[in-house]
Amino acid sequence: MTQSELDTIKAEFENGQVTCEQLAELFHMLSNKPRFRIVCTLMHGEACVQDIAYVIGVGTMSNISQQLKILRMGGIVKNRRDKKQILYSIADEKVAHLISFLHKEFNSKESCAIPQLSHTERT
Repeated sequence: MTQSELDTIKAEFENGQVTCEQLAELFHMLSNKPRFRIVCTLMHGEACVQDIAYVIGVGTMSNISQQLKILRMGGIVKNRRDKKQILYSIADEKVAHLISFLHKEFNSKESCAIPQLSHTERT
């Protein structure tokens, strides 16, 4: 690369520091396999902790709740109360688009191919 190209890239990095930090944090949060699988599950719609635990089959409901709290604090998921249940969903459509894009690019049957469950299909 030429010095001019390097200077341009450096200026872009300096101007985009906030975006860079946000993306690094997003990828850090999604680098945890249970959290990634939780987000993939929520790509199919709202779900409660029991539904998510049933689908991903990793960890206890307590662990799922802890991971959901981290995702909620990071702005990736949101929750709402429906009578006695707390339902979780994707909070940021950019995250949903990113996951969809990655799924299509990698065309993996395992990554996000998780069926949607109704809230009554728990065991």
